[in-house]
Parts: sequence; C-alpha cells; structure tokens
Amino acid sequence: MSKNKPTRKEIFAFAVGDGGCNLVWTTIGSFLTLYYTDSVGIAAATIGTIMLLSRLLDGLSDLVMGGIIDRTHTRWGKARPWILWSAVPMGLGLVLMFSIPDSLSNNGKIAYASISYILMSAVIYTACNLSYNTLLSVSAPDPKDRVTMSSMRFFFTMCTVLFINYSCIHFVEKFGWIGMSVIFGGLAIILLLITFFGTKERTHTEVNTTNTTTSSQHQNATVSFKLLFTNKYFILLAIIFVINYTILGVNNGLRIYYAKDVLGNITLMGTLTLCFILPKLIGNLVYPYINNWLGKWKSMMLGYVLELAGLLIIALSDTSFASAVIGLVLLGIGGIPHTAGLFAMVADVIDYGEWKTGVRLDGLTNSVTSFGMKVGAGIGSALVGWGLAWVAYDGTLAAQTSETIEGIKWVFTFVPAGLIVVGLVVLYFCNLDKIYSQIAAGLEKKSV
Repeated sequence: MSKNKPTRKEIFAFAVGDGGCNLVWTTIGSFLTLYYTDSVGIAAATIGTIMLLSRLLDGLSDLVMGGIIDRTHTRWGKARPWILWSAVPMGLGLVLMFSIPDSLSNNGKIAYASISYILMSAVIYTACNLSYNTLLSVSAPDPKDRVTMSSMRFFFTMCTVLFINYSCIHFVEKFGWIGMSVIFGGLAIILLLITFFGTKERTHTEVNTTNTTTSSQHQNATVSFKLLFTNKYFILLAIIFVINYTILGVNNGLRIYYAKDVLGNITLMGTLTLCFILPKLIGNLVYPYINNWLGKWKSMMLGYVLELAGLLIIALSDTSFASAVIGLVLLGIGGIPHTAGLFAMVADVIDYGEWKTGVRLDGLTNSVTSFGMKVGAGIGSALVGWGLAWVAYDGTLAAQTSETIEGIKWVFTFVPAGLIVVGLVVLYFCNLDKIYSQIAAGLEKKSV
C-alpha cells in the first residue's frame, strides 16, 4: 500500500473518533432540552435563545480555531494534537452540562446552563471536532479514500447514535442524568484517544516552504481569511452545512417530544431513531459505490428530494406510528449522501482553494464543518425551544393539549421541509464534481 494511502487500521481508528464526538454532541442535541425543560425547569423559549446565541459565538470561534490548526506544527502534525488535548475536556464538559445543582435559583440555573453550554460548544467541542474533521483532508490525499473514510466514519456515527437513543433514558432512569453523562463522557474520551494514537498525518498537505510568496501568505492570518472567503464553494458549502444541521437539530430535538406527546409513548424514541438511522447505517457502507456511480453532487441532490418526500408523508398523512416510520426511513435514506458525501466534499473545496490560490488552508476550510454543524444545530435547537414555546408546551403536564400536539407535528415536519427547498437551490450552484478533474490535474502539475 502506498505510504500516502491510509491503512485499514487507520481508517478504523479515524472512524471511531466521531463516535466519541457524538457521545457528547448527540446526547446534548437529543436530550439536553428535555433535561432543561422537564428536570431543571428552565423555560423552553429561554433554552432556545441560549442555544442560538452560543452557536452564533461558535461561528467566530470555529474560524479562529481553524487558523490555529493551520499554524500548529508538532511531531504529531497539526490536527491530531488537538484531538489529544481536547479528549478529556470533552468528557468532563458533558458531565458539567447535565449537573445543574437543584439548590440554584432559576436565574442561577439559567446562568449555569449558559456558561457551561458556551464553554462546551464554543471552546472544547470546537477544538475537538474541527481538528477531527481536518484530520480527513491531511491523512487522505485521494478523494476516493476520503469517501471511504467518511463512509466508515458515519457507519460508526450511526451505531453510536442508535446506542445513545436506545440507552440514554434507561441510563438516566438507573443512574440519573449525572450518571448517564459520566458513562457517555468516559466512552467518548476512550474513542477519541484511539483516533489520536491510531492515525497519522501525511506531509502532502503542508505548504511548500520553498515558495516564499505562498509561505508568507500562509503565515498571514488576514491574507488567509481573505483567500478563504474568495472561495465561493466554501461559502456555498457553509450554507449547506448550516441548513443540514438545522434540519438535524430540529429532528433530534423534537423526536423525543414526537414520541412522547404526538404518538403518546416515549419508549418509541429508540424505534423512531432506528428508522431514521438504520438506512444511514447501511447506506454509509455502500455509499462509496453510489459515489462512483452518481458522484457526490447528484447523490446529494437526490438525497434532498427523498428527505423532502419523507417529511411530507409525516406532515400530510394521519398521525400514526406507521406514517412516522415510513417518513423517517425516507428521511434516513435521503440523508446518506449528506453525511459521508458532504464531509468528503470539504476536502474537494480545500483542493479547489489550493488550485486557485496556491495556498492550502486545511484548518480554516474545515471550519466550515464545525461552523455549519454548530450554528445549524444551534438554530435547530433554538427552533425546538421557540417552537415548543409557540405551541404552549408545558413540561409539568401529564398530557399536552391537542393544539400543542398538532403544533409539535407541524414544527417537526414543515420547518425542515422548507429548509430542504432552500438547500436544493444552494446545492444546485455547488457542483464541484464537474470541475474536479481540472482541479486534480492542476494540483498535479504544480507538484511536479
């Protein structure tokens, strides 16, 4: 095997790292609002505002962290050391978020929630997840290898998400919210350390220091940011990331309310998640073949259409478990290319930027992933909180009113459907597949 190709051991070690990230972030996205509303007693609208404001701050921290990664030079590389340094804070941060003291006043609880959420999302998770996403482009020069690594990554991600959604409530019932967070946080640390010790960075991503113009530009933060924002595909991809993770944030945040209040059975949460995740779990194993057949852009356009169909089935049919299953399965199938394919496209955007400018900005360009994920998830969480407030959700009631139940269904379906329509328009202008052969040829010529 070529020294520029990741080994199977590396691919596995890389893949499990996103399991570690999701043990923290999926738990936060799927259960933190429920913890805040039903256990801590914070108003849903307040939660939505906290999450949105902190995620907007995240957008700035992602760009700063991307620049820091590009200027990190250690014997481990530029991305791997940040995975090592942030692994333990990730686990501890999760525990802190689910440990709001009962003795605090309502304002004290809001302050605690705000500080812990901002610290976790804007600092700790930014450092960990952005460096993890950067690792893909610096460890795999070949776009096909990137798709394979992304596919395996999201296979483990979906397994982790299933584990979280099936086990979280059971762990809470047995050990409490703090006990659950200790278990998940500890597992996250272990998986992230496996990624650090089991992967390597390859020097093809380093700037050619013999090119004095390129070197000086790379060390100038102002020039780097200017070059980044002249890359039109970076901007388009950032919008797509925000849209996709807003949709996911709404789905993750409201799915438990859909099970508990719309379908009337909270234990259906795991099954609903299975319907959404299992197609992605299977699909990520075969996506490299789909990519070879359709390419990333066509498969992502088709994915949006299938996701839209799934949401409309849930929205327009009579409320039932069967319609929810059909809709979520379609939503999951449509999401396959928007996991592995979307992250692999980031590396293509990095190549495009280097082709156009002569400067390779791995960390800064990968900030689109962390920025889009967190800002999108923040907007999604805000929409969940504001949506629950809008439909007059009351966590102290044994059963919600019929108007509230119908409102939950409306927010769960029509809000993401509208976002998908916007996503289709943006993605239409983000077809890198049609010019990638030119990009690859140009980079090959420059390297000679």
